[in-house]
Amino acid sequence: MTVHAPVTMTKEAFLAWVDQREERYEFSGGRVIMMVRVTRNHARVTKNLLVALGTRLSSESYDIMVEAFAVHAGDSVRFPDVLVESAQPDGKSLRAESPILIAEVLSPGTYHLDFGDKLREYLTLPTLDTYLIISPDEPRIWVWQRTDGAFPKEPDIIEKRDQHVGLPALAIEIPVEDIYRGIT
Repeated sequence: MTVHAPVTMTKEAFLAWVDQREERYEFSGGRVIMMVRVTRNHARVTKNLLVALGTRLSSESYDIMVEAFAVHAGDSVRFPDVLVESAQPDGKSLRAESPILIAEVLSPGTYHLDFGDKLREYLTLPTLDTYLIISPDEPRIWVWQRTDGAFPKEPDIIEKRDQHVGLPALAIEIPVEDIYRGIT
């Protein structure tokens, strides 16, 4: 079935419209953007990161969410692959209120967004400490981490399975090997 969205709409209209859809969409610059399908490696890396975070963080202290919670960044509404925020009391909420960590796993159709618009938007979030872009096919993780209140212009790049991703705001480290388990 073909679903046609209005060419442009407001953020509020998008939120009402997207609530009636099964497909995944994002909203930026008044436009609706349909999200791409993902590869098995993309799904594995996303799951592995979720499990690694879940085994290291207290569920009483943190909410760890995958692909389904809206992050409002300026005029955009994004649905990151993985995000972590302090546990929120409103169990019926559809949006992330204060993301600490946002991770996007690359897809061929989203490379320009993850390193472009999303990067610029996410780094404006006052509660965000770390933005990760993760390759789904080989150990390569780009890490933007806030230091002294600011994000660096260039990311740190982690490319070896024996390294760790340090997440000081969450007081944890994740071995790269854990993120790439099952990826050959």
